[in-house]
Amino acid sequence: MKKYLLLIEDEKLWEKFKEFIEKDINTEIMMLIKKKVEKKKDE
Repeated sequence: MKKYLLLIEDEKLWEKFKEFIEKDINTEIMMLIKKKVEKKKDE
């Protein structure tokens, strides 16, 4: 497993994102990445 560092520049946006997190942050980010990849794949 590889580990990546996420740098957040927009603190306000990050705070809003954290309000909607249902699981841990890593899982949420992976779900977003999967959605994006699947969307591009379907185009």
